[in-house]
Amino acid sequence: MSFLTGTSTEVLYSSIATATQLNTFTTEDSLQKTLPPVIIPAGFAFNAAAAGKSLRVKACGRLGTTGAPTFTWNLRLLTSTTWSAGGIGFATAALTAGTTQTLAPWYLDAEIIFRTLGIAAATTIAIMGEVRSPLGLATPFAGSIPANNTAFTAATYDNALANYLFLSVACGTSNAANLMQLEMLKCYGEN
Repeated sequence: MSFLTGTSTEVLYSSIATATQLNTFTTEDSLQKTLPPVIIPAGFAFNAAAAGKSLRVKACGRLGTTGAPTFTWNLRLLTSTTWSAGGIGFATAALTAGTTQTLAPWYLDAEIIFRTLGIAAATTIAIMGEVRSPLGLATPFAGSIPANNTAFTAATYDNALANYLFLSVACGTSNAANLMQLEMLKCYGEN
C-alpha cells in the first residue's frame, strides 16, 4: 500500500474456527452458528473525508451433495447479534451443485460500498459479489450476489447503530449428505 490517498484497509473480523456443519435442511440458516458475529461498528461510514467507504467480505467453506441439489447463499446485515432471515439481505440465485460431491471447496467474495450517508435507516449501500466452486457447483461453477435482475442497493442501512454481518445458506433438497460448512471468514474495512 502506498498510503498516497491516506486510506487504509484493516481486518475488522477474522474467524478462528470452523463453524457448525449444516445438513438435512432446506430453510435458510446461518453459516456462522458457532462463531461470533461480524460487527460493523456504529458510525463506521461517518468519515466524510472517505467517500465510498466500503467493506470487503471473503469467505470459504466446503459443501457435500448427493444428487444435484441447489444452494442459495445469502449475505445479511442485521442490527441484532441474533441471526434471522431478516434485515438487509442479498442472495445468489439457487445454484445447482454437482452430483455426489465430497467436501468440495467454495469461495465467496463480496464488496459493500456506502454510496450515500443518511440519518437513521437512510444510508444507501451497494453490494456486488460472487460465490464460486470449481469442483462443487455445476457449470458455470459460480453465481453472483445479488442474483440476475435483482436490486444491488438498499437504502435502509442505519449507520448510527452497530450492524452485524451474517452469511447464510438454504438447500433445495433436505438430505444428510447435502451439507454446507463455513471454514474461514474475513471482513475488511476500507477507507
